[in-house]
Amino acid sequence: MSIKKIIFSIGIVILGIFGIVSGYSLHAQSPLVFGGLVLNSQYCACSGNFLLTLSGPTPGQWVWYPSTPQFANFQLPRSGVWTLGTYTPGGVCLVPSGDGCAPFGVPIGTISSTVGTSF
Repeated sequence: MSIKKIIFSIGIVILGIFGIVSGYSLHAQSPLVFGGLVLNSQYCACSGNFLLTLSGPTPGQWVWYPSTPQFANFQLPRSGVWTLGTYTPGGVCLVPSGDGCAPFGVPIGTISSTVGTSF
């Protein structure tokens, strides 16, 4: 095998590895985005947060803590406003149940540091 073919092969392998690693790191740093009309807001008394149910474009439930900074109109947790922001996967809404607390709803994620609302 000639030296040119060996160098070319090594270069292809290095570029392939670089492409995989750079694609992974870009994906890992991408924020998860949600948005929609707040259809319902449920206070989670045991966990001190709210479970927000949103319509499309990303329908589902998200957990929101009152300490999370808000931008643009500061209307959370009010129902009937449009919201847009970023979230991290997971979260829990705990409500009183019997002698203790129980999970309520099925949140997709917890609203993180970027969230805004309409009027």
